[in-house]
Amino acid sequence: MVLTVLRFNFASPQGEPRTQSGILSAALELAQWGESRGITTVSVDEHHATGHGWSCNPIMAASMFLARTTTLIASVDCALGPLWNPVRLAEDIALVDNMSRGRLHTTVGLGYRTVEYDALAVDFGRRGELMDGLIERMLSVWSGGDPDSGICTGTWTRPHPPLYIGGGARATARRAARFRLPLSLADHLPDIADYYRELCSDVGLTPFVIMPGPINRGMIYLHEDPDRAWAELGEHILWEAVTYGEWATDHRSLMHLPGVRTLDEVKASGRYRFLTPEQLIAEVRESEHYGPLVMHPLVGGMPVDEAWQSVQLLTDVVLPALD
Repeated sequence: MVLTVLRFNFASPQGEPRTQSGILSAALELAQWGESRGITTVSVDEHHATGHGWSCNPIMAASMFLARTTTLIASVDCALGPLWNPVRLAEDIALVDNMSRGRLHTTVGLGYRTVEYDALAVDFGRRGELMDGLIERMLSVWSGGDPDSGICTGTWTRPHPPLYIGGGARATARRAARFRLPLSLADHLPDIADYYRELCSDVGLTPFVIMPGPINRGMIYLHEDPDRAWAELGEHILWEAVTYGEWATDHRSLMHLPGVRTLDEVKASGRYRFLTPEQLIAEVRESEHYGPLVMHPLVGGMPVDEAWQSVQLLTDVVLPALD
């Protein structure tokens, strides 16, 4: 079975509330409809001070999807840990974990944009220290170790809701092993994964690593005519690629394209791809371990009808052929 993921960030070039309202409604409908046709997961993230309506509260966003579905997994990729109050984040995740019966998976990461720390009045220079304090406190809250406070009466998932440490540095691996938590890598980084496994072995912990494969499949859009799709719809993808790329001077994750400026550069990167259903079917069949099939249907304010057509080609043509 192919792991199918719909990614949503709710952003658009205008960042206008009425536009965002339409994007939010469409995202919820796509996820609810897709669940009944084989889509397994939605992915949301967290950014602040973007001016474009980017998802600022991934726990709340995930809960909206989970409240309308029964089997769908909501993956937070990722929550910016140091920007959260530890008790509040633990409470929020516990609430959604109980409501969804364990379908919320949360990765916490440091983030890299100083403007986000400034906007929330958090010291960027203390982010590592703050992250350690956050994780320690969250695990304590979930454990019920302070019963007199009554902060958390328990979670659906035991011993606690799924929590992953995200990033791509050796310090990330050390943090994950120290807190006995899974590691979620932002790119294909086998050296970091091996380092984490060594650390886990030293403390008698079974390692659990989530890592993109060696082949970057990018985010996929299905269309019967990819060349026409690039010509008519490529502006939405270009906008996100440029915006996202401007936030980092290096490859923070497999989706960052620092310095990208043209549609040809975006196409050549393979980070965003238009494919026909037949091309995708062949690609999956030819791969022994394809990895997650990620779609980003509403990227850059993509017209809602185009988003629906892309997702329907996946559910009605691709997935049945791969059964």
